[in-house]
Amino acid sequence: MARDLDAVAEVVRHAARELVGADGATFVLRDGEQCFYRDEDAICPLWKGQRFPLQACISGWAMLNRQGTVIEDIYQDDRIPHAAYRPTFVKSLIMVPIRTLEPIGAIGTYWASQYRATRGQIEMLQALADATSVALENVQVYAELERRVEERTAQLAQANQLLQDEVAERLRAELLVRQMSLTDELTGLYNRRGFLLL
Repeated sequence: MARDLDAVAEVVRHAARELVGADGATFVLRDGEQCFYRDEDAICPLWKGQRFPLQACISGWAMLNRQGTVIEDIYQDDRIPHAAYRPTFVKSLIMVPIRTLEPIGAIGTYWASQYRATRGQIEMLQALADATSVALENVQVYAELERRVEERTAQLAQANQLLQDEVAERLRAELLVRQMSLTDELTGLYNRRGFLLL
């Protein structure tokens, strides 16, 4: 039911964290060759508002490989940019792509201590990612419909203005013809018809 990206992001970040009982969750969008950490819900700040190359972060890995991943110990995994994670509380994570065919983003959940995610948690998070894909498509469709309505409204307003201008021009012409039928064109005085009308 969300009508804009902010509403989708808010639902996703809260739902992701609650569904798996994580200490943090992020909503990541693909922006060309970068991962944009759009929103987060976590016990401490993570990377909200930051961008990282797709090749240099785990959310990018999930998007490029079109599959989710579970990492119990981030410091034992070569796909993790350790320098970016050291200032954070993160020790374990799940990362799933939003849409497996041509991913448009990812959802990540994080734990402050080493954590082994269950299959059910992974499936719930992927189901949330799939629902998020549909919600983002709906946002796009809704935005397109709004754009079309605005365009059509502008076209109708322009057509209405043209009609009003044409009506005003016809009224002026009718007044001119009426004036000409009632007055003598040489003197400008009322002619016989004008006199009888008066």
